[in-house]
Amino acid sequence: MTFVNLPAFVSRAGRGDPDPYPNFDWMRSTMPVGPVIGPEGHGRAWFVSSYEHGRACLTDPRLSHDRRHAATATPDEAVDEGDLLGKDPPHHTRLRRLVNPVLSRGAVERLRPRIVEVCSSLVDAFAGRGNADLVAEYAWPIPWAVVHDFLGIPDAVRMDASHCIDRFLVAGYQEQQRRGGPTPATDELMDYVRHLIAYKRGNPGDDLITSLTAGLQRGLLRSEAELEGMLYVLLGAGQVSTGPMIAAALLRLLENPDQLARARAGQVNWRLVVEEALRYDSPVQTSVTRYALTDLEIAGVRVAKGDMVIVSLAAANRDPSTFTDAARFDVRRRRRTHLAFGHGIHLCVGAPLARLEGEVCLRLLFDRLPTLRLATSPTDTAWVLGPKLRSPRQVPVVFDPPGPHHDPRTSPVAGTPPATHHDGTVDSVGGCPVDHAERPAP
Repeated sequence: MTFVNLPAFVSRAGRGDPDPYPNFDWMRSTMPVGPVIGPEGHGRAWFVSSYEHGRACLTDPRLSHDRRHAATATPDEAVDEGDLLGKDPPHHTRLRRLVNPVLSRGAVERLRPRIVEVCSSLVDAFAGRGNADLVAEYAWPIPWAVVHDFLGIPDAVRMDASHCIDRFLVAGYQEQQRRGGPTPATDELMDYVRHLIAYKRGNPGDDLITSLTAGLQRGLLRSEAELEGMLYVLLGAGQVSTGPMIAAALLRLLENPDQLARARAGQVNWRLVVEEALRYDSPVQTSVTRYALTDLEIAGVRVAKGDMVIVSLAAANRDPSTFTDAARFDVRRRRRTHLAFGHGIHLCVGAPLARLEGEVCLRLLFDRLPTLRLATSPTDTAWVLGPKLRSPRQVPVVFDPPGPHHDPRTSPVAGTPPATHHDGTVDSVGGCPVDHAERPAP
């Protein structure tokens, strides 16, 4: 059985993180662009909490992703050659071009049957027990398994799920304290990445690592360090952002059984459920830090060259000027372009895969276990991983175990014909909606 224990240090002695949304509301209404302490504890940073200004910042070419443009940068500032998150065009464009085709919506759709298998096997492990912690036993193991499948790594070669996720979370926290410098957790993960690359060179296949190593041979990647850096980012981001997304979506549906009932009855498409979960509980709370390339103004606030700019994706996604009744979780909400995956050229490259994982895992779980319900009060839920990430620490549930003749292969997640929903949306095979009304507003 795959089981993920989140690191002990994220629990804040069991209390969890404070609810950030009242503070976001206050900042948005009083200073939508306000000064805060920089993520590294020094330097001047500006926190953008409105949707309008946040979305504009995410596409502003005067704001760089490269930390060498920070006012606090040192002459010998370390640069991760393959870090997609820390690059500007044209380097970012070149690296992204290598992975965009294999992470497009059409390309990742081929993984649907495998995602169904992953989710089914996880449910099988606890279905007969009548209780589970959906965070440890479902939400986090899913992206660990899927991203390793996507990279072409068999079970026997993989780092243990709990340890792998622990190392990425610890590395993220430690790197903030060391201004992105190497840490023991980072070093361990880079050794793991090198091990995976060596394995795939000896066992090539139809997978991302094989594709990227071929790109290195053709000169599309410039160095082994670029290859290692790209795989580090893809392996980590594919787990530490999708796990919280699934965990929060599960919790919100169980907190709102009327909305869950609408989804299960086909009145709302599961893909819309995923979008509302992403908006309401942004798993990645803030954007990657940006650095002003010149003196500029944001919402009338002067930002000096070298200042840091941080967009609160979470605050923007609950901006009442953009989303009606923004503080309410509502799966019937007509879709607007939320910022959970960012915006512009740095839009999360793995968004199609994360959306597919969310759609499949929610639909399958509630089909397999229709009596699923929370074992504790929602008010007892501790939220952790802040301030950059946000996830329920546990989602304990109880349910009536399925009967002995239940066949999970009859799940409508895969192998069913297209279905028309009460809201007019139409599923393609496997439940992926094609109704143009669901597309984001321009």
